[in-house]
Amino acid sequence: MREGPCYRCLYPEPPPPGVVPSCAEGGVLGILPGLIGVIQATEVIKMILGKGEPLIGRLLLVDALAMRFRELKLKKNPECPACGQNPTITRLIDYQRFCGIAPETSEEKTLKNGIPQMSVQELKQRLDAGEDVFVLDVREPYEVQIASIGGTLIPQNQVPQRLAEIPRNREIVVQCRSGGRSQRIAEFLAQQGYSGVKNLAGGILAWADHIDPKVQKY
Repeated sequence: MREGPCYRCLYPEPPPPGVVPSCAEGGVLGILPGLIGVIQATEVIKMILGKGEPLIGRLLLVDALAMRFRELKLKKNPECPACGQNPTITRLIDYQRFCGIAPETSEEKTLKNGIPQMSVQELKQRLDAGEDVFVLDVREPYEVQIASIGGTLIPQNQVPQRLAEIPRNREIVVQCRSGGRSQRIAEFLAQQGYSGVKNLAGGILAWADHIDPKVQKY
């Protein structure tokens, strides 16, 4: 809304890179986006109908553990780069660059923290060719019920106790939903002496995008 503050009024500059974990790293309880989404949808309906008192100028803080809602009053920043009197941001920007995330080089795309990154296209070709690749799925059992591309399921928290089930004489491709958890497990396996470990870049989401759109994205 023109008369209210925007997100840049509250946070005009991004935090330093690495300070705030991503959702893949920090995790998020699935029901929370639903809770906030319902509140946002309610606000939209109120504004369309012109009814009620919208959350303009009020920041709603939700503490789901205590189930408490608090409000902070915010004022529009006249120097805001997005909605101020002389805005400098008038179109979409490179969000990764804004957050200080440098674009990946070709080497980083194929090697991350010493772990080779395998594309979903390469994995599909090698599986179709019948190559002896051990695909290790480190997601949770409920995730496998939503979507799966095959492989041996060992949830990430169980991997240290189940190393005997992971062969040392085969090439191992670790996969998860988007590639974050699998990267950490691949690094752990490399530390344990596994030499042929690769991470499936993009995980299940990349498989759904580039190999099989029938695979459920979640």
